[in-house]
Amino acid sequence: MKRALALVMTVALAGLLAACSERGSSTSGEASGTTAGGSNAPAKIVMKVSHAASPADARHKGAEKFKEVLEKETNGQIDVQIYPASQLGNPTETVEAMQAGTIEMVILPSAFLGGFQPLVTVLDLPFFLPEKLDDLLKLHKSDAVKTVLETTREKGIETIGIWHTGYKQFTANKPLVKPEDFKGVKFRAMPSPVLFGQFQVIGGNPINLPYSETYSALQTGAIDGQENPINTIMDMKFHEVQKAITMSYHGTLDQLIMFSKVWYDKQPDNIKAAIKKAHEAAAQETVKVTQEKEKSDLEAIKKTGKTDTIPVDATQRAALIEAFAKTQDVYVEKTGERGKQLLELMKSAMK
Repeated sequence: MKRALALVMTVALAGLLAACSERGSSTSGEASGTTAGGSNAPAKIVMKVSHAASPADARHKGAEKFKEVLEKETNGQIDVQIYPASQLGNPTETVEAMQAGTIEMVILPSAFLGGFQPLVTVLDLPFFLPEKLDDLLKLHKSDAVKTVLETTREKGIETIGIWHTGYKQFTANKPLVKPEDFKGVKFRAMPSPVLFGQFQVIGGNPINLPYSETYSALQTGAIDGQENPINTIMDMKFHEVQKAITMSYHGTLDQLIMFSKVWYDKQPDNIKAAIKKAHEAAAQETVKVTQEKEKSDLEAIKKTGKTDTIPVDATQRAALIEAFAKTQDVYVEKTGERGKQLLELMKSAMK
């Protein structure tokens, strides 16, 4: 009897050890690319991608290209699930979720990193980045920008690059072509110390307002103006509640391509290589769509007759550049010696 009981206990213990071994192989399989059963078939990886724009926006088209290429490159091992229009939370919430590892990838402008890593807001400085698109795209691939993006790692974010989604223009119920035109104007501003400083140094009043509330605030007069690329102005119908679009091309609303560092660091080299290849294809797609939409949307806005598009001549631009240059001091005040070094690094790269 004792011998039989011992045999039963031995079999039960062997089964328990086997079950533990299976569970252990499942966990390691996710990291190494094998399934729980120990086969060579790679484990499925779900990648949630969050952004704040509509499905018509260039960044969403870029996300779709990213999904297409990444799923192809990994033979379907990665299942990319795109959530537009802040479906997974507002920008701050999605960045926090990314840091925690519950959202794998987030696409947002650098301004929304202002509360997490202010150093990256050097990319928000007005009349600072190259005015020519080719020069801007070269800068995106420079060591200077790479150094700026690497500062997000210390905040639990792996930023692998930038997608261009348009140069910003100012809108209001009057032209904004001279520094004095900005005095007293209430602007919606994204939560970046640089963008708040941008309006303050020129006499405007910045207000932190959610993107989704901007149209109604312009309509009711709670704010007087805002800044965005033509594509966004059209998508959000801001031109319906603004009399003038000043074609200032004073900055960009380009998107940082960010991953949860907790999640990214666990991925094998082949997955990281596939992600970078998909990123490059999506960056090209985003530029293409942005340029196409800017042209067609500007024509559509002009046809409505509701909003004047105001050019900025060379003399006016020079005066605006001089007035807004004080924003660089705001950036250095907020970021200290590291910010000063990054600012000089960016200036050197643009020379």
